[in-house]
Amino acid sequence: MGNALNCDICGREIGGQAFRIEVEGAKMLVCHVCQKLGKPYEEEHVPSYQPQRQTRSPSAPHTPMPLGKRKVELPREMAQVDLVDDVAQRVRVARAKLGLSQEDLAKRVKEKLSVIQKIEIGKINPDIRLCRELEHELKIKLLVPPTETEDVPKGPPPSEVTLGDIIKIKDKTKSKE
Repeated sequence: MGNALNCDICGREIGGQAFRIEVEGAKMLVCHVCQKLGKPYEEEHVPSYQPQRQTRSPSAPHTPMPLGKRKVELPREMAQVDLVDDVAQRVRVARAKLGLSQEDLAKRVKEKLSVIQKIEIGKINPDIRLCRELEHELKIKLLVPPTETEDVPKGPPPSEVTLGDIIKIKDKTKSKE
């Protein structure tokens, strides 16, 4: 697979020059055939916000970080765990087994009582930090390695839906009426 661009309207591969047009406020990259459907626009450069970093020595001169796209990666522990489905039940049962009140548990995990109550009724799911605290205090497992479903058919990947496809779908529904 190459780095071929597809037209945002018709979905065709853009062989030659790609055109930037605006159609009803939407900015698109299109082929030469679809360029007449909108008016051309120029891409304006908006500088991205870069927070200043603290240096060890306040007298050291500040050298700005180079601008550009940086790859953002999740911490390994966040990317490799899933939350179990029955969090509310597990927390409630384990707390009761240990003879703790919701208030006691909230104090032990440094969280508000209302948060523990909402977790136990299934209204909210705890974040990773709170899951780790609950696992430690209640001696239960809430975070598990991600599981891959084997039920998923292994066929060709789904194709992208373009505006042209949506227009065709709408046209088909109008003709049936």
